[in-house]
Amino acid sequence: MTTATHAEQSAERPTLTIVKDNGGTPVEGTVVEHQGTVVARPAWAVSAAERAQLARRHALTNWGYLPWTARGYWRLAARWTDGWRDDYPQMIHTARADLKAAKGDADFEQSAKRTVQRLRQEYTHHRLVYGAKTGAWMATTGTASAVGVAAGGVWTSLLLGIATVAYGAWHGRPAIIAAEDDPGRIEILAEEGAPFPIADATSRTEAAECVRRALVSEGIAVAEVEAGRRYDWGWEINVRLQKGTPADLIAKAGDLETPLDLPVDGLLCQPLRASRARATLRLVEGDPFVKMPPLPDRAPNSGRLRDKALLALRMDGQPTELSFLGLHFIVIASSGGGKSVTMRSIGDVLTACEDVVVIDLDPGGNGLEPLAEAVGVRVVGADQMHVIEAVLEKLLKVAKARATLLGKLGMGDNWVPSWDYPAIVALIDEYPQLSPKAKALVVAILRVGRKACVQVGLAAQEATKDSIGAAIADSIALKIVGPARHQDIVQVCGAGAGANGYRPDRLHPAQGEDPADAGKAYIMGAGQRDPLIHKFISMTPAECKERAAARAAAGRPWIDDISLKAAGVTFDDLHTVKPRIELPEAVELARLAFTANNDPERMTSEEIYDYVSSASETWAPQDDEEPKQALARFQEALRKQAAQLDPHADMKTKQWRGGRGYYLSTIEALTAGLLV
Repeated sequence: MTTATHAEQSAERPTLTIVKDNGGTPVEGTVVEHQGTVVARPAWAVSAAERAQLARRHALTNWGYLPWTARGYWRLAARWTDGWRDDYPQMIHTARADLKAAKGDADFEQSAKRTVQRLRQEYTHHRLVYGAKTGAWMATTGTASAVGVAAGGVWTSLLLGIATVAYGAWHGRPAIIAAEDDPGRIEILAEEGAPFPIADATSRTEAAECVRRALVSEGIAVAEVEAGRRYDWGWEINVRLQKGTPADLIAKAGDLETPLDLPVDGLLCQPLRASRARATLRLVEGDPFVKMPPLPDRAPNSGRLRDKALLALRMDGQPTELSFLGLHFIVIASSGGGKSVTMRSIGDVLTACEDVVVIDLDPGGNGLEPLAEAVGVRVVGADQMHVIEAVLEKLLKVAKARATLLGKLGMGDNWVPSWDYPAIVALIDEYPQLSPKAKALVVAILRVGRKACVQVGLAAQEATKDSIGAAIADSIALKIVGPARHQDIVQVCGAGAGANGYRPDRLHPAQGEDPADAGKAYIMGAGQRDPLIHKFISMTPAECKERAAARAAAGRPWIDDISLKAAGVTFDDLHTVKPRIELPEAVELARLAFTANNDPERMTSEEIYDYVSSASETWAPQDDEEPKQALARFQEALRKQAAQLDPHADMKTKQWRGGRGYYLSTIEALTAGLLV
């Protein structure tokens, strides 16, 4: 990187002149030392007498313009010297300083020595190449000039002399700013060794030095910086810390964007598992997803659930291919974050598989409406909550029944999906809007459904504690998080996800006509182990409808009769399902705690309360309340509400070996015919 010399900067810097034009009154106020490049005053600020004086001074100073010529060749010489050095002396000086500071640290000292040696070798090679180019140019120009003088005589010599003087004068002319040009801006000149924008880096070495300076300016002790690959969207830089952890880099990402001159949220950090001291920084100057491929044209029944299918593009240019066999998954993205695009793309993959029955449930929207013709069961709308509950209850029974059929069908430990025995995938949008019973049924399916290939895909705008509890996060292997809140990362991906580089809270949902980061997401699971941004490939509703119509015409698989018979259910009677009678909240939550845990014979009070406190904020410990006090408050409400349903109900806790709590039969007696 070539920078202007001090002499050149001084020569080009105009003089700041103070004009006294105040009627003899002294100027009062604070005198501020000027910093930066001064912009000349416009014509209206200069008097006529001063303009005449400046013109005379200009004519005397630049007699014959010979001073311009001398100054021009001085500048050209300085420019050549800068190119000859190319910042190598400064980098070698910095490396030597690092070596001196490394006394006592053998590993760091060896690394610093290698850096100094490498920079010296590069400097020697650079000077050889630069000198060879200069010599070749001078030889060519000198030979051409000599031949011209010899062949053309005096006139040619005169013309060459005039051209030589004019060339130097052109490069030595003073910086003149037109009177009408008043940009109103000054640029502060960077001090030696100060950070500079990453956009100014033209080589890997300059990019590494840029990042090193930025890290040092923010007080981060860095041992080694190496520039990796340069993409169309920016740089990938590998960093080894001298002390601290990559979490320190992530915490200061916003501050580092200023010296690097990056866009907001343009610095991404990925800690490396192989070394706690190392991290990969991605300096995103542009959009990595300018060139997005189309979704493949998936013919009807052309895929299988185990196949990897293209769904998105990763920011490093790699395709994102996922297999959904035996996977529960969740999609979290705020309004405008592209949740519908993601679910639609996944739905396109599943409805093209010959061994999958897709169930579409949405209590708050229109679900997979563009793919409706290829969906097996579809229930949408808040007024259809009782039907959604019925579908989930039937799926839970099928999942339990299939566990007893594995040996009979010779499938081993897990259900093997096929056309005759298809997997079932329930895609549930707006999960937080489900009723408490529906949520409990989902939790139960998550716990028993994987082996039976009765799978669940959830989608929500946010992950609140009472909607996405620990049971959800622990049971789901594939997590897709788009633009979201910081607490959503903790709830879905775990407390340490942010420190490991998963920062969907730094993605921005669409705003009006601006798509921002809609459709972009972090993926955890299904073979995706690095905190890289992915963008899901979108598909228009018209394309979805066309594909769905073709798949419906070709025929779609349906749940096998063996599973339905073993579960004792049918999906033909959904139109007969009636809304159920609401139960008192404490009684209903106690029953749902059993449902979520697959209806064991008994549960301790603590086990029941663990589910209740995560399912409802009402019964979670309040600000100044201990968990035991909150449990006692719930049990008191349970006794009172049970007495309203049955005055003779015995709601005292029962003791057994290893615990104390309630029996399922006791709770069922209260809710018989009302809840299940």
